[in-house]
Amino acid sequence: MKKIEAANDFAYQYQACRTLPIPATITPIEGYPAKLKIYLTGASKYWQSRCFFRGKVHTKSTRTTNKRLAINEAKRFYESLLAHHYVNVEEKNSYEIDVNRTLEFLAEQVIICENDRVSRGELSAATFVNQRARLRNLWIKHLGSRDIASITYQDINSISNTLAERSVSGIAISQYQQALRLVFNFARRENLISSIPEFPKFKKLSTPRGPFNLKEYRLLVTTARKLTKLPVQKKPVTHREIANGIFIKTENVPREMEWLIRFMINGFMRPTDVLKIKHKHVEIIRAENIYLRLTLPETKRHTSQIVTLRPAVRVYEKLRHYMETQSMATGEDYLFLPHIKDRRSAGILLSNHFIKILNAAGLRTGQLGQSRTMYCLRHTAITFRLLYGRGIDLLTLARNARTSVQMIDKFYASQLTAEMNINLLQSRR
Repeated sequence: MKKIEAANDFAYQYQACRTLPIPATITPIEGYPAKLKIYLTGASKYWQSRCFFRGKVHTKSTRTTNKRLAINEAKRFYESLLAHHYVNVEEKNSYEIDVNRTLEFLAEQVIICENDRVSRGELSAATFVNQRARLRNLWIKHLGSRDIASITYQDINSISNTLAERSVSGIAISQYQQALRLVFNFARRENLISSIPEFPKFKKLSTPRGPFNLKEYRLLVTTARKLTKLPVQKKPVTHREIANGIFIKTENVPREMEWLIRFMINGFMRPTDVLKIKHKHVEIIRAENIYLRLTLPETKRHTSQIVTLRPAVRVYEKLRHYMETQSMATGEDYLFLPHIKDRRSAGILLSNHFIKILNAAGLRTGQLGQSRTMYCLRHTAITFRLLYGRGIDLLTLARNARTSVQMIDKFYASQLTAEMNINLLQSRR
């Protein structure tokens, strides 16, 4: 039953405390921990700073109405909290610790520097987020209060071993160590240390993703087509409906999943590329060869165009015709799941649907026991060119796939055998 408002409700409504933050004004400080924020209240014209630090909420007025100056004051506020904490540690332990030499302080400085690199376009935002998490969740947690010069090989090895005990791969451990190495490099540039300790080495075992063979590829397409024809089951309304129902699990898959599979097999794209493709990025070329020219946004620091194989043209034409019937085929519309503007959510949904197709086709696991994902479609596209492309060279293939010859040789071509190209191997001039 809908509640009817009374004329004098305003007199009895709960009045929030005037010192509470105004939600619309809460602003995190970029490059600093998420626990550091500035905000406005109804009790003061000045910006306030707040930080949850060492189990306690600390607040302080910035004494300015200028937001940019308030951000600078908040940064100084956070650094003073760090300094005060380590001064207390010094008093408790009766030995001198310079806050400017602690790993936590230096790591936070490195995070700020790395964030500046993101602003300049020198580092991807995803890489920055991963580095920041590795520093704060591991190295600061275990070694944050230590003087940078006192950290030894044994310290690094001990913490690295805890990762190995949690079954973290050698590649992931090396990425954690790389984040710590950034801090040591920063300390050496600041003349805080004269040398960097040796880092323990862990064996890097990389398992290539499992590409599909021709038989599996056909099975994948026919399975996707069958799942698109299943009746849509009605699900009870839950709290997940708030997210436009995109995470509701159903047996059927969207019609474009079949086209997505064929498009990636004939287009060499990464899943992240597929998420960003709009119709304005696609150009049909009809000349001696018929293909699509894809001018995609930058991914993994690659900006070059991609040209597809001829079958991708027909796939795109079918997809576009279908989207036109849905009024979602303008230049600014995405090719796949255009109704979902949050492309991260769209990527999760596409991945879930693809796994559903893999399970239905019995192709979830590769020949080496790998768990297959959408990325296997890219590996399949490159593998097929190596197998069935007449005299194609690795450099041309690598540039079109927006990768390197070394990556193709190490990962994409790692499961090829001489027998697969027996005709080319035994051919004569």
